[in-house]
Amino acid sequence: MATTGRSAIIVGAGIGGLATALALQNTGWNVHVIERTGSTAVPGTGLSVWPNGTAALERLGLGERFERISVPVRGGALDLDGRPIMELDPADLRDRYGHGVRMVRREDLTALLAGALAVNTVHRGLPVVHFEPGTPSSTLVLENGGRQHAELVVGADGLNSLVRRALIGDGAPRRSGLTAFRAVCAAGSPDLASVPWGETWGPGAVFGMAPLPGGQTYWYGTISSDEFRSSPLTTLKAMALDRFGHWNSGIAQVIGRTAEEAVMAHELFDRKPEPVWSGRSATLVGDAAHPMLPFLGQGACQALEDAVVLADSLAAAGNVQDGLLAYDAERVPRTSRIVKRSRSMGRLAQLQRPRLRTARNSVLRILPRGLRLKQLDGVLGPAARPE
Repeated sequence: MATTGRSAIIVGAGIGGLATALALQNTGWNVHVIERTGSTAVPGTGLSVWPNGTAALERLGLGERFERISVPVRGGALDLDGRPIMELDPADLRDRYGHGVRMVRREDLTALLAGALAVNTVHRGLPVVHFEPGTPSSTLVLENGGRQHAELVVGADGLNSLVRRALIGDGAPRRSGLTAFRAVCAAGSPDLASVPWGETWGPGAVFGMAPLPGGQTYWYGTISSDEFRSSPLTTLKAMALDRFGHWNSGIAQVIGRTAEEAVMAHELFDRKPEPVWSGRSATLVGDAAHPMLPFLGQGACQALEDAVVLADSLAAAGNVQDGLLAYDAERVPRTSRIVKRSRSMGRLAQLQRPRLRTARNSVLRILPRGLRLKQLDGVLGPAARPE
């Protein structure tokens, strides 16, 4: 793997790593992506891409192709009876931010990004065992004994990032106390009249579902990890049906049609925001930089933003170090706020006490539409066409 000229090595071939590779290639960098796994398989889940994520994909030159592999959805939260608690009209989002919310299969978005890269950019089956940040270049040591040097190293290696460990050394990620079920129901569309598209906020838990291309349905549910561990049920599908199936007939229908092997469960983590990510000739993107809980739907969107801002910052700077300083200055404050808001939204959505849930629902239902949209500015970015 030769690197000549203005060279970058990205560790990790997830959405953040591939998007960063494309953004850097688009600005003239010679980029290689190192991925520890040898497989191109991606877990079968769905992703919500909000207006800021779509705008980043447009910057990468993928706007039209992304629309072809995704479907528009209507966002919002519902109570256990299926009544709206708060709604986000797609037309309002488009008017304010230029785009609505779209759903895409994770594997389709990953394939879109990978397919836009130059040939032989991604190198699989190469675990990194050690990282040495330095100036003017950083060094990666591979499991096979090889050593790779680059003017820029980007850690896109996820929640337990090896690159982060060398740059920041802040230890293990922060437990949320929550476990999430995730699955794609591929058995055909359920009866749309009975399906509560969006998130249902119940006592101590959340359940969401959204359409995917091809008539599939993505669904997820969050419960406390203590509840998950203490369940006497032996399969994930049975656990999900037991916890959420009685909330609404549409929920039971979708879980029931899902193949047993398609249901996954993962404990949720984030990290306390740090004031600096970068060091000399290395930085972080995506979950390596700012892992967040999923309650704002911003994980992939913020990784896409990272990619665009990093490439822009480096292009505008006279050298890598100044570019990384500019990148941190723009991205650290923004993502730190979203990490905190994601955790707060999780607490709000999963209130346990009936009186608190009733009060929450009442307040959110009378919140003026304009104020609700303005509150999104802190997540989705400045309004494209503000009032």
